Amino acid sequence: MEYRNAKHIANGLIDCEINHPDHGWIPFTCDPADTGAAFDTAALHAAMAADPDTAPYVYVPPAPPTPEQTSFLRGLAYRNEADPLFFKAQRGEAAMDEWLAKVAEIKARYPEEV
Repeated sequence: MEYRNAKHIANGLIDCEINHPDHGWIPFTCDPADTGAAFDTAALHAAMAADPDTAPYVYVPPAPPTPEQTSFLRGLAYRNEADPLFFKAQRGEAAMDEWLAKVAEIKARYPEEV
């Protein structure tokens, strides 16, 4: 199988373009465990992995959340994690300190912009 522009990506996979007999050059993510392809993906993966021209994997860290996203996530955490503890504390089924600790944890996890 002809390939070009091979580069390692996450989870041991390799992105490339393959020369498809009907469609010409098409994008392809090569998984050596793929059994659904009409060709031996393990052999193609091994060839690309051994090829010194195959680009290495480069980790790109995710962008930090925007203030709007942080606010949304903080609200979800309050509703899903802190509010149930608050209502349990109101019924005497949990201590108010548990609720306050959860609120502090959420504030630390999703700090407000100053």
